[in-house]
Amino acid sequence: MLALSGRFARACLLGATLLSACGAGEEAADAAPDVPPPQDDALVVLQYHFVSADRPRSTSLTPEEFEGHLEMLDAAGATVLDLPDALERLAAGEALPPRAVAITFDDGYLSVYTEAAPRLAARRWPYTVFVNPGAIDDGSGLHADWRELAEMQAQGATIANHGVTHAFLARRDPRLPPETDAAFEARMSAEIAAAEDRIAAELGVRHGLFAYPYGEYDDRVRAWLAANGYVGFGQHSGVVWSGADRLALPRFPVSGSYADADGFAEKIRMGPLPVLDPGTLPEPGTATAQPRPVLVLQVASEGLRTGTLACYASGQGRIDAAVSPAGPARVRVEVRAASELALGRSRYNCTAQDTTGRWLWFSQPWLRLGPDGVAPP
Repeated sequence: MLALSGRFARACLLGATLLSACGAGEEAADAAPDVPPPQDDALVVLQYHFVSADRPRSTSLTPEEFEGHLEMLDAAGATVLDLPDALERLAAGEALPPRAVAITFDDGYLSVYTEAAPRLAARRWPYTVFVNPGAIDDGSGLHADWRELAEMQAQGATIANHGVTHAFLARRDPRLPPETDAAFEARMSAEIAAAEDRIAAELGVRHGLFAYPYGEYDDRVRAWLAANGYVGFGQHSGVVWSGADRLALPRFPVSGSYADADGFAEKIRMGPLPVLDPGTLPEPGTATAQPRPVLVLQVASEGLRTGTLACYASGQGRIDAAVSPAGPARVRVEVRAASELALGRSRYNCTAQDTTGRWLWFSQPWLRLGPDGVAPP
């Protein structure tokens, strides 16, 4: 179990919420009464970086596009929640409002302070900024400084942990000797614990929230987070719910090519594909040894139109997904890419509709490294 301190004293790693039996397979799903599944157990977490017209497009959107996103949230009747409070409510089994959304920014760039914060403050909407203390302290001017972060915190922002130096945590050169437990502990302490300490020293808070740099993690890093009381966030798409793995929570990137209005509207309507026992899924680095990794999911089938379930691999489009009954109220989904995954980060994305027509989403991240441990950043 994941025991968190402070405002997360009640938080824990939740097991899967097993739905009552209704049979598996498309026929059973379609024959079941058209009763929508609960919609008070879903949190769409949005991930931004720069809010600027003159930064790399892949991690940016313009201030005008960001304003458009906020207007769309208003028009959709979304409720923008404080991320720590929303996670605590999910852990406690409490309902969230329909179309619950949390807004996050990675790296704490200055444009978050100059462009995003005033717009969010005008609406009195909370948000979370994951920061790298090393980048703040280097004085480059690219990032908000501690005074500016304190000002955002006073306006309702959560300032959380993104590591001291934004280092790769799951990449190791296989030509080097295996990392000892003591060396690994020292590396995690220098990157994660030291960042938490620095934030506490400057801002007086410890939220226990950590966003993996580059969204990369492995089982060893996850275990360290669990042992030290953190909740972990990746950069793979999906919707947070009470059955999600709290050491690898998903977020929807909404910058660059993902900033378009139609795609944004779809994301804020999305629900979670109810994958059971997500903590047992393979770690992303499995793709190094198995370039066409096999993913097996157990998915709760009540209220799910299993005939609509489809999976996709990065750069390959739709791939085969074998769906079969797996016991009361669940199906087994086996997925494998058609060809080898490219070096670096990639994903399998699986989607399906529920009986109300709402689309549900699950993403499995992969990290494939070359023989020398190198891959594109």
